[in-house]
Amino acid sequence: MAGRVPRLGDYQKKNNSIYYLKKAKQACVKNDFAEAYENFVLYFESLNDPAESTSAVQTVFTKLVCKMGAVLEETSNIEELLKCYIQALNLFPDNYVILNNLGAYMFKISEVDIARRYLERAVNVNKNYLPAEINLMRVKWHQIPRWHFRMLNDKGRNLAYDEAIREVIENGYKNVIDIGAGCGLLSLIAAEMPGTSVIAIEENKQLYNLCVDIMKKNEVSNVKVLQCYSLDIEEVLDKCNFLVTEVFDCGLFGERALETIYHASKMLRTEEDYKIVPCGAKLYITGISCEDQIKRHKLVNKKSIKLLNLQNVCVTEYDLEPYEAENLLDKEVKYVTDINQVFDLDFYNLEQINELLSEDGHEKIIQLRCIEQGVLHAFAIWFDLNLTPNTYITNNPLDDDQVTCWEHAIICLDHPVEVVEGTIITAKLTIKDCGLNVTLIETEPTNHTCFKVSKEVITFLNDQKLVDNIIALLKKVWNANTTVIDNNICPLLGFLLAKTSPCTVYHPIKTEADKAFFDYVLNVNNIPKENFLIVNELEIKGQNSCTFFFDTVNVDGSLENCCLAKNELGSSIYIPQSVTIVVQLISSSYIDFCNKVDDDNVFGFNIAEFINDYSGYEHPNLERLMYKEHSPPVKFPLEGDGEKSKDVIVTRGGETNALLLWYELQFYEDIVYSTLNSIHYKKTCFFFNEPKKIELGDGISIKMQINGTYMKFYI
Repeated sequence: MAGRVPRLGDYQKKNNSIYYLKKAKQACVKNDFAEAYENFVLYFESLNDPAESTSAVQTVFTKLVCKMGAVLEETSNIEELLKCYIQALNLFPDNYVILNNLGAYMFKISEVDIARRYLERAVNVNKNYLPAEINLMRVKWHQIPRWHFRMLNDKGRNLAYDEAIREVIENGYKNVIDIGAGCGLLSLIAAEMPGTSVIAIEENKQLYNLCVDIMKKNEVSNVKVLQCYSLDIEEVLDKCNFLVTEVFDCGLFGERALETIYHASKMLRTEEDYKIVPCGAKLYITGISCEDQIKRHKLVNKKSIKLLNLQNVCVTEYDLEPYEAENLLDKEVKYVTDINQVFDLDFYNLEQINELLSEDGHEKIIQLRCIEQGVLHAFAIWFDLNLTPNTYITNNPLDDDQVTCWEHAIICLDHPVEVVEGTIITAKLTIKDCGLNVTLIETEPTNHTCFKVSKEVITFLNDQKLVDNIIALLKKVWNANTTVIDNNICPLLGFLLAKTSPCTVYHPIKTEADKAFFDYVLNVNNIPKENFLIVNELEIKGQNSCTFFFDTVNVDGSLENCCLAKNELGSSIYIPQSVTIVVQLISSSYIDFCNKVDDDNVFGFNIAEFINDYSGYEHPNLERLMYKEHSPPVKFPLEGDGEKSKDVIVTRGGETNALLLWYELQFYEDIVYSTLNSIHYKKTCFFFNEPKKIELGDGISIKMQINGTYMKFYI
């Protein structure tokens, strides 16, 4: 393909529509997409109305446009790609396939609002077109992430804020500014009190629109909603003697909370006598031992280390964020040090806040005393939020009354430390650019070479069952004369084949950050670089009659699109040989907590009907999940599009609210790998609009709808 959408003026138009159609079809056979596209456009323009063309011709044209879009995307020719899609939509404004493809592409390049408009048009044209339905759902997830649902459903947090806000207003502080208002819960609480005036500030466009609609629905007239970033406000908005906010992440500082409070206290409040909710915070740190957490950060699997001769290197995840948000209650954790209160912050003390906001950063040396023997894998951080002098909330995992909307900040060590009771651990805590980081001050520096790689490479090599299956697979596919394409995020099979046989291996690298590590693996295992070629996706398309080991499942639990690769690799051997989708009827309170706001948790305010429109019916990317099983697993072979169903018998009565999904990958006839307990592949849940009451022995029909890599399950 020439990589451009032809200018129609470059060609002499003919009036014979049959001629144009014939030329278009001939060009399709020759895979000359530009020529085919040009002649299709000329054909449609020669008609009185493009809709007069047959559905078969329109289908061929649609596939051609999508193919051209994919090729232009591969070559990063954005301008021509958009011209192609827009011109096609000018001919067929209601073509839901093209609308969906353009919407999906706009989402990929972060044009979220534009993407939503195209996807909503596609869904309106055809409500049964699954790709558009799911792409629209994903756009909505991006616009309002799931943590908003957790915040609103955390009744303990909401009750504490309600108590604090009412206490302050009852003491005469009635001119309120709610910073980072979200959909307006705290503003609604304040607005209920007599004589109050409230300004709600929200930067997120979707949340701002929701907030406006929610105020109208709840018939609130004393709240003014502004769409802006509070730090951009440079003049007084109105009389203000009460600031309220909840702009905190699991590490307290990550949402620029200190900067927000400092700016609001300086710029937005107008009275010398004023109140802030929260009025302060305490930050805590401790050292933990957690095998599950370190396996997601550092290569520790002895078998993988031995297979690839990595005994003398340290391999850890490359992460731009200083900490992970994790719920320690979901993990087997041993607290190996005492707990240190690092900060006691007074949000009225602007001098203290300003010191922490220094451009040079703020550093503090902390010492933790080990209380038992073990391995120090990570530091865990949590906080108390003092809403008023009389009311506080905490996300302390050791406190039975902890709030659940905030997880815990976990900072893993690149070099875990063996400790005994009485050992003193010294670390440096840094606050800079409104972020928090902790580094261990090591007494014995390591001499290991260190590599930073993508997290997925770490979890792949640390997944013991996955590694064992690949070792077993090695014996089945070993062939000195074969060509192998290992398309996995970590080409372990490719490394082992290239190490033990003179075959040629191609690996289309997914992340450039991994290349230095892969080069080291080749070098330390004496693998000639001509036997193991790190390439891009385009460079493998000419290969035929090869062994193709591909990732059928994405790490987040969704299906990978391998159809293009299959079509262009001819008579190859594919691994896995088959994929089976496994589904089980379950109940899990966590699924509803993260996906559906209940108005009972927000004091009966009408919020759920608005925000739940951003929920959908799927929760992907689940590392772990507490749930009850209500049926045996049922299996759906991955073969062809359409709707399929399987019947199951209920094995536990009660209420079910979701279907849990995982995969079985048949690498070879007798080698089957399940992703259910994998640390590499995550799980997915499909949840119901309402829980369904079931009784022991009931028959339930589980239905699957699938279109390519898009699928949904329901009962």
